Amino acid sequence: MKEIRIRIPTPDDLLCGEFGKHILKAYKEFLLAMASIPRRHVKRIEELEKRIEERKGEG
Repeated sequence: MKEIRIRIPTPDDLLCGEFGKHILKAYKEFLLAMASIPRRHVKRIEELEKRIEERKGEG
């Protein structure tokens, strides 16, 4: 019987060199984009609240 060895790459193997830099940068950009979503929604809600208050003041 023959023995076959299969090498499974570790995270360090995958994240070395230019490919690793690219993957980490893309992941960072993704996280920053996800973090900005709630702030945008809050800002929109605040703008709508201001519009409603302005309409109440006019009427």
